Amino acid sequence: MHRTQLLVPPELHRRAAEAARTRRISLGGLVREALTEYLARSGDARPSDEAIEDVLLAEPFDDARPDHKLSVDVDHYLYGARRRSQRKS
Repeated sequence: MHRTQLLVPPELHRRAAEAARTRRISLGGLVREALTEYLARSGDARPSDEAIEDVLLAEPFDDARPDHKLSVDVDHYLYGARRRSQRKS
């Protein structure tokens, strides 16, 4: 095992310690379980070759109204930020 030090807010530490105590496991055990479950849910598995081929061989998408400022406004589309193309200089 690797030793890892984590900094967490006091309230999160209190809640985690309480959960560990309730389950009769160590805080480290709780963190290991939580990380294992998170990684399983987040899809850390690689996509299959078949899934990749389905995407690569699919018909091209033709956008009738493309956004010509897509590269400028990428944060808007990914994270919901204000559009850079509409910001005042």
